[in-house]
Amino acid sequence: MKYIIPIVVVAVLVIYFFLPAGKIEDASGEIEIVLNNLVESGERKDLNVVMEYFSPDYVDSSKRDYESVRTIIKNAFERFDTIECGYANLSVSTTENKDSEPQTIANLDIWIRGAKDGSSYKLVGTEDNPEKINIEFESLMLGGWKILSIEGLD
Repeated sequence: MKYIIPIVVVAVLVIYFFLPAGKIEDASGEIEIVLNNLVESGERKDLNVVMEYFSPDYVDSSKRDYESVRTIIKNAFERFDTIECGYANLSVSTTENKDSEPQTIANLDIWIRGAKDGSSYKLVGTEDNPEKINIEFESLMLGGWKILSIEGLD
């Protein structure tokens, strides 16, 4: 009985380190689920759930890191009574980066607006004129996807 916990811990570690990450052909559907969850949690203004989808290693070309993205999102949630967002034209591709590792990029059009005291404010694009962005994802060993960077938001 005293060996059950160590055996379970070892089994979990073996699975974590030796099972391959998510299959490439599953990436598009799984990333669409992530994006839908991000939209829903963003509209609920649930900062903790939104940030679960960002990698602690997040960094973009504007040098924003995980903490700065968290601050930006937190400030928007505090500033507006409601947040609405959506996306369209999702295209997911997986290639190899310069280190010959898989790199999964989602290209999509997004819009985000906030409302306060009955007025609506454009935050990113509009429904009629969305912002085109690229999101780089990493696949975790135990399944799931994390955002490594978002490009196209200035």
